[in-house]
Amino acid sequence: MHHTQQSHLSPLTRLAKAALLTTGLFCTAVNAAAPVAVERITQANLQSQFTVHGTLYGKQDVRLTAGVNGLLTYVAEPGSLVHKGDILAKIDTLPLEFQHATQREMLTRAKINLRFHKQELSRLKKLAQSSSAAASQVDQIQNKHDLAQSDIALAEIALQRIADQINRATLTAPFSGVVSERFIQSGADVNRADKLIKLIDINNLEARIYIPIKYLNYIQQGQSLPITTTDSTPSQPTNYAKITAIIPATDPRSQSFEIRATLEKDTDSLWAVGQLVNISVPLKTDNTSWLVNRDALILRKDGVHIVKIDDQNTAQKVPVQVGKGKGKLVAITPLSAGSLSVNDTVVVLGAERLQAGQEVEVQQRAKNSS
Repeated sequence: MHHTQQSHLSPLTRLAKAALLTTGLFCTAVNAAAPVAVERITQANLQSQFTVHGTLYGKQDVRLTAGVNGLLTYVAEPGSLVHKGDILAKIDTLPLEFQHATQREMLTRAKINLRFHKQELSRLKKLAQSSSAAASQVDQIQNKHDLAQSDIALAEIALQRIADQINRATLTAPFSGVVSERFIQSGADVNRADKLIKLIDINNLEARIYIPIKYLNYIQQGQSLPITTTDSTPSQPTNYAKITAIIPATDPRSQSFEIRATLEKDTDSLWAVGQLVNISVPLKTDNTSWLVNRDALILRKDGVHIVKIDDQNTAQKVPVQVGKGKGKLVAITPLSAGSLSVNDTVVVLGAERLQAGQEVEVQQRAKNSS
């Protein structure tokens, strides 16, 4: 009988009933608890940082000169990997060897002359005891004897000087490194001050960085700073450079000062002289801040607020002032005193459409980011 009554309902009546049923289901969906992910408010010292650019140099990079005049017979190729003491350049020593041989003979001659004057002086001193003529010659021979001694000393000094020039005609590496430039080809005549090659110190790299003078108080000798290449990715390991020199001489135009930081040795990373790098300098602060994940911030035209979840799992909007940030964390200050406290739960996912007083369902309690 009931089935018969239903079948006799008009189409308009059936449509109205369906609309009422749909409305009831929609209202039920609206009143359902909204799923959210949450984190807690933490309190800590927020140490922000700024990044500056620098350039890598070899700590002992040097341009080596010829050292002596002469014909350049050998010079190392650019790109040559050398060890301390390896030969980098040679200059023909034949003219110096001739000078050395000549000076050696001059020394022998001076010694013969001294021996003669020594014997003559001894003979005249014996004769002077009985002859006034011999006595008058003693002073003259004594002077010649003394001059002969001086000639020997000068000849020995000249020999040492020539030997030093012969030694400097072979240019050796003062440290292990790589020949980066060659300024003169072998076969050319060179002067002692002519630059021959540039040797770079690839084993002791340092970053040279210019930092705004207002950050001078944040820099300390011996401080280790994170250093990355300009194209590095977050997955790459972090390297560090230790500050070895602070040069507080300010450039008048840029108002910056120079620091030098030695790159800590790391076999897993490759670095090159002249490479551009990024240095992160931490800014210390003594103020503790309330910190939340940036995802908790809801930006509106009338300001910024976060959504706090109370003990009854209902949403409460709390207007805040946003401070400094680091990574995913940002400092906040509630505009109304007492509206927030440390360890309060705030929504980090799903807060955009929440209404004040709306019930929520915590589906994920996210780990606080650092």
